[in-house]
Amino acid sequence: MAVRDELLKMLASVPGQWVSGEMFAQQNHVSRAAVWKAVRSLQSSGYHIDSSPSQGYRLCDDTNILSAELIRAYEPQITAPVYVFEEIDSTNNKAKMLAASPCENGTLVTADSQTAGRGRQGHTFYSPKKTGLYFSLIVHPKDMQYISRITPAAAVSAAEAIAEVTGIRPGIKWVNDLFYEDRKIAGILTEAITDFETGRIHTVVIGIGINCSTEVFPEELHGIASSLHAEGISRSRLAAVLRRQLLYHMEHLDDPAMMQKYRDDSIVLGYEITYVKNGTAYTAYAADINEEGNLIAELPDHTREVLQSGEISVRRT
Repeated sequence: MAVRDELLKMLASVPGQWVSGEMFAQQNHVSRAAVWKAVRSLQSSGYHIDSSPSQGYRLCDDTNILSAELIRAYEPQITAPVYVFEEIDSTNNKAKMLAASPCENGTLVTADSQTAGRGRQGHTFYSPKKTGLYFSLIVHPKDMQYISRITPAAAVSAAEAIAEVTGIRPGIKWVNDLFYEDRKIAGILTEAITDFETGRIHTVVIGIGINCSTEVFPEELHGIASSLHAEGISRSRLAAVLRRQLLYHMEHLDDPAMMQKYRDDSIVLGYEITYVKNGTAYTAYAADINEEGNLIAELPDHTREVLQSGEISVRRT
């Protein structure tokens, strides 16, 4: 591995902490001049690296660059392909194209911006440059018995990754949105790919868009969307941690603890909700979320209805 890549890997393993240039040179059997050259190369590529004659070098937490090499540096165990685009129509569209051919579990597609970001039910996801993480992961779930839990697992994974990287734990609005300070900051779109002959699902693309530092939104999103307000967030680190959490939960869809986390993070349970069914609006109480991720709505007459999908509004005041 090149000195530049090895140095980035070491710096990313201890983000914000100092790494001795002399120690790195000795461990990797290279000269101090080679280390300095590697630092300059990384800095010229946009990596924010501080240097100190007495302490060495450190990768600053506010390095906002999104790159495959930095994602891999944060999670060195990644072996599947990682694609990073400066601009793309939709990371989910690209992931589905890749998944049309044999594709390794955990293949990741990310982008600096999307021109046609997609959400559920035909909605768009506003995706301006350099302020969000636009992320799609290709997975081959081992047990299709629990496929209904994939979207809840994705929401839990996103909440955990955001908490690990920023210290902020967002809430989950059933079924696929993350909220912070009463505004939507992330959305999830899961899409299944089936075998033409058997009709069986063999691959799932999990798309997640997170507004990291977006402050300006289109008029139609005013009062609805916001961001983590995390100007110094490392989107590459967030991508790496999110990928790790997703793959873990995809391997443990049968674990009841995951669905309990989904309930614990819910901003819906215990509140009055409104939903539409067959053109009629209903007001109900969000009583529970079952093991399949369905919302249990309790109507005023105390009858209960199981909602498998759809849009709801929540009254939290």
